[in-house]
Amino acid sequence: MSQPLECTFDKNYLASATILYIESDERAREEASEIFVGFFKKVLVASNLGEAIKKFMDNQLHIDIILTDIDMPNETGITVLSEIRKIDWEIPVLVSSTFQDHKLLLKAIKFNLNNYIVKPIQLNTTLKIVSDIMKKKEQKKALATKNNELRQFMAILDSYNIICELDLDFNIKTVNDAFVINSGFEIDELIGRKYNDKQIFCNCESSEIEIKKLLSFGKSWVGLSKKVTKDGNYYYTHSTILPIFKNNGEIKKYIEFSTLISKYENEILALKKHILLLKSENFKTNSELRKEKDYFEQLAKKLQSQVDDNVNNAQKLLFELYEVKKRNNELVEKMKVQEKRFEEFQATILSGH
Repeated sequence: MSQPLECTFDKNYLASATILYIESDERAREEASEIFVGFFKKVLVASNLGEAIKKFMDNQLHIDIILTDIDMPNETGITVLSEIRKIDWEIPVLVSSTFQDHKLLLKAIKFNLNNYIVKPIQLNTTLKIVSDIMKKKEQKKALATKNNELRQFMAILDSYNIICELDLDFNIKTVNDAFVINSGFEIDELIGRKYNDKQIFCNCESSEIEIKKLLSFGKSWVGLSKKVTKDGNYYYTHSTILPIFKNNGEIKKYIEFSTLISKYENEILALKKHILLLKSENFKTNSELRKEKDYFEQLAKKLQSQVDDNVNNAQKLLFELYEVKKRNNELVEKMKVQEKRFEEFQATILSGH
C-alpha cells in the first residue's frame, strides 16, 4: 500500500469524516488503518462479521462512510453488507476485493454500493474516491438544507400572499387558499381560466401584452391589480408576477404573488373624489385653495400613518407610501393649475370693470 502520495483529493472532506474500515487480512488492516488515522477525523476498525456489526451499531450516528473487504471467508463480506443494509440503506459503502470471483462482486452490487477498490489498495486512489463520496454527501446535505429553507420560505409566502400559478398562455394552473378565500371561487372554478378573464381579473395597471412582453425577457412585473369576486365585488392587490425557469433557462410558468390592499381603497377613492370636486368648482379664493391643500396634506399624512400602524407586510407598506406620495404630488400640481386659473379668472373680472 506504500506509494508516493500526490494529493488529488480534498483533505477537508476526510478530516471531518468518520470511517468504519472492515478488513479480514491483519497486515492489510494494520497498514491501511495506520495511514487512515492521519487523514480521517476518526477511524473505526473491524476484522470480522461480529465486530463489524457491533462497531456499526454502537457508532451508527457518527459513521459517515464504510470501507469493507468482501473477500472474507465463506462470503462473510457479503453477510456484512447484508446486515449493514438491513440497518441503513443509505450510508455510503465502498468494497475492496481482488475480484478473482466476479460472482461475488455481482452479489455485492445488489447492496447499493457507492464504488469499489481493487486490492492491493492504492492509497491516493482510495482517499480520492472517499473524498469525492464525502463531497457529494455534503452537497446533498447542503441541498436538503436549502430545500428545507425554501419550503419554509414558500410556506411564509403562501400564508401572507395571494398566489396564482399561470402557464405560458396565462391560463390558471393552481391557486392557494388565500386566493380562494378572497375571490369566493372554488379551485375547480378557477383552474384553466384566463388571466384576462373579466369575471376574475378586472384589469392591471399594464396591459396583458405589456406584461407578457416583460416576462418573456425574464423580468418580473409589479403593479396594481383589480380583481373580481364571485359575487361581483372588487378587491385590489399589489401584485408581482415572476417567470419561473427550467434548468435549461427556458421559462416554465409564471407565478403571481399579491398582497391585499382593498383595506385602504376607500381612503384612496376619497382623495380622488375631492380632486374631482375641486376641478368642478368655478373658482375659489386663494385662502380656500390653500385650506384645501392643507386638508389633503393632512389626509395624506393620516393615510400614511394608518399604513405605518396597520401594514406588517413590507411590500404593502412601500406600495402605500408610494401611492400616497404620488397622489399628493398630483394634488399639489392640480392645486397650482387651479390657482393659476383662479388668478386668470380674477384678471378677467377686473379687466371687465
